[in-house]
Amino acid sequence: MPPLLERPLQRSPSGAGFALIEMVIAASILMIGALGFLQLFTAAADLNGANREGAVAREAAQRALTRLAAFEPRESLFALHNEDPADDPAGEPLAGFLLSGFEVDGLSPRANDPDGLVGRVIFPIDPITGALHPEFQSSDFSVAPALIGAGVSEEVAQAYGLLLPIAVRLEWQHKGRPVQHEIVTLISPR
Repeated sequence: MPPLLERPLQRSPSGAGFALIEMVIAASILMIGALGFLQLFTAAADLNGANREGAVAREAAQRALTRLAAFEPRESLFALHNEDPADDPAGEPLAGFLLSGFEVDGLSPRANDPDGLVGRVIFPIDPITGALHPEFQSSDFSVAPALIGAGVSEEVAQAYGLLLPIAVRLEWQHKGRPVQHEIVTLISPR
């Protein structure tokens, strides 16, 4: 019997084109998946930067409040750290403060910020006079009259009567977007 001739398998020309289409589709699917991962990593890096800046802001606000609470003499606290330089008594404000504002390393001030400072100390100011609100003008910054007027018992009001409400607000921009963080607390005048 004659030996069978073995013929190599050959694809037809139409079969060769099908393999190329498969390769193009597979490459397209891989590219779409890779772009999805790239967007995921970009968003994660942006979120990481925003979280880092938020931590810097919280730490700076807490540090400013701690420094303000330890400031002596307490009677000068408002005058030295409000927006009005004309009422400043003799003495120096806290280092790093310019009136009510302060700088924070690692945070960029907002583009429209007039003084270019990220941090700001906010006191309860009477909007008409620009002075410390009348309820807080006594030498011991008493909040008792406001509490009694709001229906709180005199005993409870006296317990809170020597406290000054104060806020520290930080406003900065992260990748062109405005961001704000604020801490509000009460400090004792003594």
